[in-house]
This record gives sequence, structure tokens and C-alpha cells, in this order.
Amino acid sequence: MLLGDTLMQGAKPATRQLLDVFDRYHESVVALEEVPREKVSRYGVIDGREIEDRIYLVKDLVEKPAPENAPSNLVIASRYVLTPDIFDLIDHVKPGRNGEIQLTDALRQQAAARPFYGCRVESIRHDAGNNLDFIKTNILYALERPDLHAPLGDFILEQADRIRRDRHAKTGDENVMPKHKSR
Repeated sequence: MLLGDTLMQGAKPATRQLLDVFDRYHESVVALEEVPREKVSRYGVIDGREIEDRIYLVKDLVEKPAPENAPSNLVIASRYVLTPDIFDLIDHVKPGRNGEIQLTDALRQQAAARPFYGCRVESIRHDAGNNLDFIKTNILYALERPDLHAPLGDFILEQADRIRRDRHAKTGDENVMPKHKSR
């Protein structure tokens, strides 16, 4: 399962990394990302132990814990390969805050009943779930394209110069003056 508000970028696709773990253990596996402790409250967090390089046996999961209550700083990174019994578990999850059914609640049940794994993926996660990060993600991907790199880069530099001029006009601060010379 892939959550649509996140793109994963890496030499080996994150989903392929999860499938490799699934093929080895034949149990559910989630993508993991290490984040600063102060950001764990944005995500589902695992409690588990590393059993081999980047592979964790998950004991429990906590949805959006306060940083001081988080069992780790390993968070679920929007990619899942799940065994079919997850659907029965989801059917029995009671709605929580805001009347939402949390997938994490079903994952917790699954982790309590059978082996459950996490893979710290070798990928960069791009959040596209809000307007600013959506735009940033599109720019990053566009800059990777040879046909767009130079013209988009020039456009970005021109816009940066315009922003510096506007800030200088408002503040008089010389440190915000244009630094880029267009080609």
C-alpha cells in the first residue's frame, strides 16, 4: 500500500526494498525512516529491535506520540506490504479521534499476533501532503530532468533575485540584494 501524499526517491525503489524483506520473511513489513525526535508526533512510530542491517522486528506501534513518550525515532514512511489478514483487523478497529479508523491500530494488532517487520529504506521521502511541500517536491523532481534542469534553474534564480529586490525595497537591508547574474 502506498500513501499518495508521499513520494520516495532512491536508487532502489522503497517498495522493492519492502518486497525483498517480505520475500524473506513472508510477513507484513512497513517502510521506516529515522527522524529527529521532535518530529515523531507527526507519524506512526515503531517499538522494535534491529535484527539485521536496516531490518527491524516490530513489537508495537504508536500513532503520533509526544516526543517524550515515543519508543523510538523510527517512523512509518507511507509504504506498506501487508498480509491479507490486515483487512479483517481493519474491519474490527473502532474509530478513534475525529471518528477516523487508524491503520496503525490494525497494524498494532497484527504485530501483537505474529511477526511484523520494518525496513529502514534507503530512500529520500518527499511529503506532498501540503501545498508548499507539493511544490518543493515537483521542483526537486523537475530539476533531475536534463531537459528542465537549466531552464528551471534559471527561472528559480531569477525569482530569487526578484524576492531579494522586494525584500531590500521593504527593509533596506543590503544582505538581501540580488546575488545571481542571469546568463
